[in-house]
Amino acid sequence: MKTETKWLGMILICTLILLFGGIFLLTRGNPLEVVDGATVFQIDYSRGQKIGSDSAKVRIVEFSDFECLACAAVESYVARLRAADPNKIQFIYRHFPLSQHVHSSQAAALAEAAGEQGKFWEMHDKLLETQARWSSMNDATSFFMDLVKELGLDEDKIKQAMAGNVIKAKIDSDAAEGNSLGISQTPTFFVNGRKLDLQKFEDLDTLVEQELKK
Repeated sequence: MKTETKWLGMILICTLILLFGGIFLLTRGNPLEVVDGATVFQIDYSRGQKIGSDSAKVRIVEFSDFECLACAAVESYVARLRAADPNKIQFIYRHFPLSQHVHSSQAAALAEAAGEQGKFWEMHDKLLETQARWSSMNDATSFFMDLVKELGLDEDKIKQAMAGNVIKAKIDSDAAEGNSLGISQTPTFFVNGRKLDLQKFEDLDTLVEQELKK
């Protein structure tokens, strides 16, 4: 009887190991994880640089840093989402300059100043495309002004805007909201208010497709 009980116990333990092991593998195999379970964060959608309708079914918010290597790496995936049907997908860019990146706040201010002349996204793309060049400079100001000329922007207005308090307040507000949402790294994405923990960048496309099908 003791032997049978021992074997039954071993079988039960093995079964439990296989069961929980399978659950673990399924969880790890799912590339779309949501931080904090199913928590839907209250995000201020009135802020940020937007592409797409406020009534879109899927709203994507990216908190990003122009000097962040990962932000540049994910851009090819993000660009596809920005080019999607604006009635189905809204993309919102928010600033979250990291303290260890010496030029990130200046780059964010440059993008916002370009936005005042209707070219935020053009400057956004230029900054990420040239990131490897200006991020290693001691002073990137001259390089940034070359981008201003390349985009045909008014250099004097750009300088005035970057030196003013309006743009600084906007960037600081974005960073403050990011901190309140528990952001510690960039890029951080929210899809319909849920914070994502992406195992790989292409998972972003997959999740958005899933959201569209709901």
